[in-house]
Amino acid sequence: MANYIICIPSYKRSKLCNEQTLEMLHKNKINPKLIYVYVADKEEYNEYKNILDKHKYNKIIIGIKGISNQREFIYNDWPTGKHIILIDDDVKKVDLSLSLLFKSHSLDYFFRFAFQECKKKHSYIWGVYPVYNPFFRKGRKEISSGLNFIVGTLYGVINRPKDKDIKASLALKYNGQKEDVEISIRYFIKDGNVIRFNKIGFLTKYYNPQGGLGDLNSRIKVMKESALRLEKEFPDYGTIKIRNNGIYEFNLKKIPSIYDISETNDIEKNKTKKNKTKKNKTKKNKTKKNKTKKNKTKKNKNFFW
Repeated sequence: MANYIICIPSYKRSKLCNEQTLEMLHKNKINPKLIYVYVADKEEYNEYKNILDKHKYNKIIIGIKGISNQREFIYNDWPTGKHIILIDDDVKKVDLSLSLLFKSHSLDYFFRFAFQECKKKHSYIWGVYPVYNPFFRKGRKEISSGLNFIVGTLYGVINRPKDKDIKASLALKYNGQKEDVEISIRYFIKDGNVIRFNKIGFLTKYYNPQGGLGDLNSRIKVMKESALRLEKEFPDYGTIKIRNNGIYEFNLKKIPSIYDISETNDIEKNKTKKNKTKKNKTKKNKTKKNKTKKNKTKKNKNFFW
């Protein structure tokens, strides 16, 4: 049995959820016992119960309306230390084909590996590249550490439901936008590392007007407000960028993992230590040679006298 569960928050998209994310997981032979679908209320529960293929999931759970609130509900629904994968309800494909590490393996293998890598690299969250286009993924390193943007469409956490430091408090308090940017920063501040698998991509449709967070036009104003809040709250971790379509982004700065910095410092210390040892050795050899030379000269002088 895998050491993780998969949680799918969904709202007013029962058919889409069934035909895309659940079907994708089914095709990838993910055990349906690991899959939980979270809906907003009893009415939604009844609809999803009628539409979803019961062979593709374990349980439908009534949570709360709003994607940020629903994700928070999911964290609180599971114990500390639980390995949770959160995935949107409209993911058609997870592409492993560009990765030398995973292209010959299953999606289940990738999920398990991701959590192992978290433990190895002192991270409590992992994610994938936020753009599907292979052009942008193929030249990137397999895994990056440090301050990485973890897109909310597909990511995994080692659960810490009681830890207030990692809660997306701005998104929860205001409009729910840019929650994934906020948790990327908060996890980095808390743990000193966030890891991302840059060769892994997913196929979905951003700004889908059906259910979810609404279409692009309805989001522009609230996204601007969210970006400005992030800039005010985290000025040292990112900068605002405005896209051609009017969308405000809060682009994260490139900050290395504290563990990478520590390793670099250790390497530099070792280099300094080696150089000092080398210098001392050279100094000793020079001193030894000079003494030998002096003794030789002394002997020669004694001989001629």
